[in-house]
Amino acid sequence: MNFELKLAWRYFRARRKSLARFTSLAAIVGIAAGVASLILAQALARGFSDEMQDKILANTAHVSVFLTDSAEISDWQLVKANLEKLENVKSVSATTYESAVLVGTQAMSYAVLKIVQSPKSIVENSLQFQIPNFESRIEQKLKNKDELIEISLGKELAERNGLKNGDQVEIILLENEIAPKARKVHIKEIFQTGLYEYDAIWIYISTDDFVRLKNLENFAPTIFSVSVKDIYQANKTADEIRRNLGGEFKVVDWQEANQPLFAALSLEKRVALAIISLIIFIAALNITTTLALLVGERRLDIAVLRTCGVRTRSLIFIFLIEGSLLGFMGIFSGVIVGLLGCFLGNYFELVNLSKEVYSLSYIPFRPNLESVLPLIFIAFLLCLAATVYPAAKASQIKPLENLRQQ
Repeated sequence: MNFELKLAWRYFRARRKSLARFTSLAAIVGIAAGVASLILAQALARGFSDEMQDKILANTAHVSVFLTDSAEISDWQLVKANLEKLENVKSVSATTYESAVLVGTQAMSYAVLKIVQSPKSIVENSLQFQIPNFESRIEQKLKNKDELIEISLGKELAERNGLKNGDQVEIILLENEIAPKARKVHIKEIFQTGLYEYDAIWIYISTDDFVRLKNLENFAPTIFSVSVKDIYQANKTADEIRRNLGGEFKVVDWQEANQPLFAALSLEKRVALAIISLIIFIAALNITTTLALLVGERRLDIAVLRTCGVRTRSLIFIFLIEGSLLGFMGIFSGVIVGLLGCFLGNYFELVNLSKEVYSLSYIPFRPNLESVLPLIFIAFLLCLAATVYPAAKASQIKPLENLRQQ
């Protein structure tokens, strides 16, 4: 250990006057509070962003493909087969959305009917194209007419209307209906996605049941929901689909569809980083005050060191090390408090929100090494900057004048 580091460590451990001791403690506590706040804020912002992204991707298409006029796609089997050949595409489902009114036992609610394509319907459709057995088709229709039409209901929608599994309710379709009428359906299950907007208005129905609900001959979708293997390559897959299908279709990937939301979350992270960095900078100014007081206390020591031939660079280095030790103690304490706060916040689920306003009822803390290391680096730079002025003042002390005053 060279003498600068040894002397700085000795000064750091030495007893100080009451004011210098107070400012040292204030500097450590302030930096620790700032670093802990940064870690908690970044972990909370990341948790909110990740939860929103996970819930959105789990319940919506990675890439949506539809006609520019939003009309029904007549040759949808051929288009679907074409999309499934693309490299990053994992699966393609044909669907459509219809506005509806759910008539429950306690209330009436607006809902969105989402058609979920079943593998069975695809097989039946392909057989009908190959073997046009009209008698069997008529017989199947008569059989299906007596069957209950089954739906899956969002949890919030079910609770708002006082419904449960096994109940029979009525649905009124609003789109393309000249004289809307109520149709009885059976609640097969109640689902929960975790996003309030989906759970409060969505109803799932199979293609077979949707055809019977609307008395259609065949199912004709309006949208293709494309699931990709790599979600972060969805924009490239969307470009490939555009080239493949031409200008007749409009293609929107999940990042484009949710761009305003993720842009707002990114801005929130940057603003929180800037504000709390300012708090750390103000706390780091206490290091300047502490070192300025210490320079005053050790004027004689500095004079003796200069008389013994210690160079200016070494004196500056001694006080830089001492200031850095103060900053390191504050940063280390802040990291421990911040990570502990994240653990306790997740363990007790402390951050509960109004799901009607924020879509999520609970937000987890998700700190990670990539976000913590830049925070530590920024805090350390601010602490180091705070030591420059008092260290420079220490190097300007004249030894003879200070020795005469003693």
